[in-house]
Amino acid sequence: MPRPLRHPPPSSSIARLLDPQAAARAVAQPSEIESAASSSGYLQQAATRQSTPPDDIPLIKREVVLNAEADATLTRLVDLFRRSTGTRLSTSHALRALLKGVAHCMGSLEREAGRVGRLRLPSNARGREAERERFEHRLAGVVVNGMRASAAYERDDK
Repeated sequence: MPRPLRHPPPSSSIARLLDPQAAARAVAQPSEIESAASSSGYLQQAATRQSTPPDDIPLIKREVVLNAEADATLTRLVDLFRRSTGTRLSTSHALRALLKGVAHCMGSLEREAGRVGRLRLPSNARGREAERERFEHRLAGVVVNGMRASAAYERDDK
C-alpha cells in the first residue's frame, strides 16, 4: 500500500500541465473555480501558506564579473578574515561584512560622490580597459575618501 504524501505535490508548470483538475480550472468560469476550491479547502490552504512568515531570511544571489586584480583583492580579503578570525568563512560572509561597513559610511559616501559629479560610463568592449580603469579609480577614490570621512563603526551587539 502506498504511503501518504508528507509534502504537497510539486506546483511547477510541468506538474500542472499534467494535472487534469488544473486544466479544468484553467477553462472554467471564475464562479465554478471558487465553489470547487472552497469545497476542497484549496483556498484556505493557499491563504495559510501565504500568511505564515518564512522561517529564515531569504538570500539573494548576485553575480559579479571581476577582473584578475579585483578577484585577487577579494581573495586576499577573504583570506585575511579567515586568518584573523580562525574560521573558514565564505566569500559571502566577507562581502556582507564589507557591505555592512559601507552601509555605515553611506552618508559620507554620498557627500563624496557629489563632489565627483556626473561621469561617463565606459564601454565594456575590448580595447577600452584604460577607460574602465580610470572610471573605477574615480569610484575607488569616492569609496576610500567617504569611508575615511565617516565616524568610527560601533557594533550594536556588544
